[in-house]
Amino acid sequence: MEPKGLDMGDYQERYQDFDIEVAVEQVLTGVKAHFRVLRDDVVVVDWRLVHIESLWSTEHAAAEAGFEAARAVIDAGLAV
Repeated sequence: MEPKGLDMGDYQERYQDFDIEVAVEQVLTGVKAHFRVLRDDVVVVDWRLVHIESLWSTEHAAAEAGFEAARAVIDAGLAV
């Protein structure tokens, strides 16, 4: 996981043949994360919300949850 761009809360990671982008936002009720999956700069899975289960989630934990969800989609063969 590495920062992406200038905005705080934006991360990217390479996984298999895909690029994963995760965006984390601080909201009134806590933290939320979204992810999308790209292959060769083409979006194959558009932004999806990740439900954060922990009560006191940090930005890093939310980003990791986003990457885990994206990897699960890729492993399930849903990113074609």
